[in-house]
Amino acid sequence: MIKYLFLPFLILFSCSSKNNRTLSEDVAAFVESNSGISYFGYVDIKSILDKSEYQSIEKFGSLIAKEISIFDRLISQEQPIFYALETSSKLEENTPLIYAFAEIKNRDSLALNIQKKGFDLDKTDAFDLHESGDIAFALTDNRVIFVSKRGLSEGRKFIEKAIENLNEDCPIDRVKEILSSKGDVVIGAKISTAFNDLIKSHQIDESHEKELKKLTKNSYSRAAINFKRGSIDIELRNYLSDQLKHYFDLSSNANNVVSKLGSGPVQAAFVMNADMKKTQRLIDQFAPNLLTEIGKNSNGQVRFAIAMLGDEGLAGLFSGKLGIALMGKPNNIGKSKPEFNFYIELGNSILPIATELVDGLGTNLAKLNLTGHHLNGFTSSSFLTRNNGLNLPKGCENFGKKPISGFINFDGIDISNFDLAENERYIKLLKYLTIEMDTEGGQIHLEVKNKKKNVLKVFVDEVSRDFQERIN
Repeated sequence: MIKYLFLPFLILFSCSSKNNRTLSEDVAAFVESNSGISYFGYVDIKSILDKSEYQSIEKFGSLIAKEISIFDRLISQEQPIFYALETSSKLEENTPLIYAFAEIKNRDSLALNIQKKGFDLDKTDAFDLHESGDIAFALTDNRVIFVSKRGLSEGRKFIEKAIENLNEDCPIDRVKEILSSKGDVVIGAKISTAFNDLIKSHQIDESHEKELKKLTKNSYSRAAINFKRGSIDIELRNYLSDQLKHYFDLSSNANNVVSKLGSGPVQAAFVMNADMKKTQRLIDQFAPNLLTEIGKNSNGQVRFAIAMLGDEGLAGLFSGKLGIALMGKPNNIGKSKPEFNFYIELGNSILPIATELVDGLGTNLAKLNLTGHHLNGFTSSSFLTRNNGLNLPKGCENFGKKPISGFINFDGIDISNFDLAENERYIKLLKYLTIEMDTEGGQIHLEVKNKKKNVLKVFVDEVSRDFQERIN
């Protein structure tokens, strides 16, 4: 088991190709030629290690640096490690097939080092292969190919197919563009695969199948994660066809929802301004049995909830407009009972139930109004809606300017009374989190209190202190 701990280093730091085509282009070809790939991207290990300043870790930094230097003499660290996940269309089968790819500088030298670590290699002219348990990996003249899945039994077959796909024609499309994005970690999602899984899971007639494939052709989502000085930034980008954008319309901001969330200091909030009728129309047209299938694989409460939705489906629950806010002055949240304001625009299916329950629920709140489909509640009279609106914390002023928007002001919440156990020391490092999203993409920003160090260094230092305290 111990020898497998060295495998990530052997795989993850491999790079530099002898061929003219880059590894990024090869992986783009692999993803494009494998219809089962749902997620793909890369991890820039060198950048992450450099930003974490691992050498400075007390007692262990020099040991880690020594191990890394061994591989650095054999292979380069100038390229990221690419990966891809192949998923199943069956809801009950949730174990993905994981691929990882890297470039090697010298096949023979790397093979010898791997064997010294205790891995047996089946050597052929095409590649050197290792198979054991749930993993298989192979070394070609310029590539490392890694495959893993629970219960993997035909590793050689997957390796050979992966090598074949890597050598397919490189596409000039979104896959190549996503793999060329800048980030410490890049995650791409192949939307067409998710919808193709729906085709396999449900009986969809041929005309709808063709229409769905056209709808999702060359549609992807991408997240680029960057670890910066004092923050983590996640840039989100959607590449959707015009027809697909129509079903996920997030064109309007959420200011109208924010205005329903009362007045006064607020420490955390979330709002959404979507159109569930459009989303449900997509489900009804291409996967009419989707909610039923989800219910079959869920507990009784979920099945009951789905049954209550009625013919309107998700739109029968709510329109797509909702908001919730945790109210209170900075450093007071957690010391006393939390106060909430909320707003939701109810759907037709749930409205009769809400109408019957609103009187009883209202006795526990300072104010609860149900006007038409609009349900608005306040747990404290101190934060009712007034002209001055919400008092947003510093850094969270853009709240509501995107149709999906949220924030948490960690600096204003006393977390000592929350049941966070061992994670409390790490949460205390955080200042605030913001989320802003629309149809085109969005931004997630997590800021820490220490702005002088890279955020990875901040957490590495805290992990080191935590570990030292435990062993002492």
